[in-house]
Amino acid sequence: MEDKITMGKRISDLRKGKGLTQEQLAQRLGVTPQAVSKWENDLSCPDIALLPKLSEELGVSIDELLGNRPLSTKPQRQNKKGFSVSLNFSQAEKIIFGLLLIGIGVLFVLQGFKIVELEGEVTFWSVLWPFLLACLGIKMCREEISPISLGLSLLGVYMLLYNLHIIPSAYGLSWNIIWPVALILIGLTMLLHLLFPNRKKDRPFFQVEGGEPVFDCTEEGGFVDIDVAFSSQSKRVNPGEPFHGGKIDLAFGSVVLDLTQADIQPGAWIEADVSFGSLVLRLPEGVGVKCEMETSFGGTTCPSRQENANILLTLKGEVAFGKAEVQYA
Repeated sequence: MEDKITMGKRISDLRKGKGLTQEQLAQRLGVTPQAVSKWENDLSCPDIALLPKLSEELGVSIDELLGNRPLSTKPQRQNKKGFSVSLNFSQAEKIIFGLLLIGIGVLFVLQGFKIVELEGEVTFWSVLWPFLLACLGIKMCREEISPISLGLSLLGVYMLLYNLHIIPSAYGLSWNIIWPVALILIGLTMLLHLLFPNRKKDRPFFQVEGGEPVFDCTEEGGFVDIDVAFSSQSKRVNPGEPFHGGKIDLAFGSVVLDLTQADIQPGAWIEADVSFGSLVLRLPEGVGVKCEMETSFGGTTCPSRQENANILLTLKGEVAFGKAEVQYA
C-alpha cells in the first residue's frame, strides 16, 4: 500500500523512473549527491523550499511526493505478466558495448583499406544486426533468464558467427526454422511467468556517468562519494568519525577504503560499481557484512558474518571484470 512506502523510497523510485542518476537529480536541484542519497535512505528529508522543484523534476505533485495522494504515474513500466527489459546500462555494460562497437568499426575500416580480407560476402550490416540482437538477449538474461532471452542471445551469437563464415554454410538456419522456434520460446516464457510469477528477482542497475580519467572523493555528514578511473587511490575515514554510507564508482583502477578506525553506524551501507578494477574494503573487528554484490566475469570475497558482530554493514552493487574484497584489521 502507498502509505507504507517511505518518502525516500518514493523519491528513489520516481528518480529511477525518470532515468536519472542521483548526481543528475542533485545537479538539477542545486544540492549535493550525498543529500539525495540521504533522502533516498530516509536519513534526512528535502528542505521544504526544494519540494516544488523536486516534484517538478520527478513529474508528480507535491501531495503525491509527500504521500498525501496516491501516485498517478508509475516510475517503472511493466506489462501484466511482469516481463520487462531495463534500458539502463551499468558502467561495465557501457564499456563492453562501446569496445565491441569500436572493434567492429575498426574491422571494416581495415577491410576498406584492403588490410584485412574477410571471407565471403560480409557486410557491415550483416555483422551489426546480429551483434545488437546478441547484446539485447544478453541484457535480458542479466535481468531475467528466460527461454526468450536465452533464445535471442544464442540466435544473435549464431548469426554473427554464421555471417562471418566461422560456422560453415552447411549448418545454416532458415527462417522456416527460426520463426516457429521463436513462437515456442515466447510461449514457454509466458507459461513460466504464469506458473512462477514470483521467480524473478529484482536487480538493481546503477546508472553511472562515465568520464575522463579522474579521482574525486568527497566526504560530508558521514557519507563518502568516491569516483576513480584509470588510477589507484585509497581513502581512510578519520578515527572516531561517524560513517553512515558511501558510493564508489570504479573503472580501470583500484580503490582501498579504510574504515578500521571509523565509527560505523547501524544500518551503514556501501554502494559500489566496479568495472575492470579492484575494490578493497577494510573493516574493524565486530562489524559484520551483508554482501549483496552481483558479479559478471568478476568475483567478490566477503567473510562470513561474524557471530559477535554488533553492527551490520551492507555492501551492494555490481562487479564486472574485476573484484571486490572485504578485509578485517
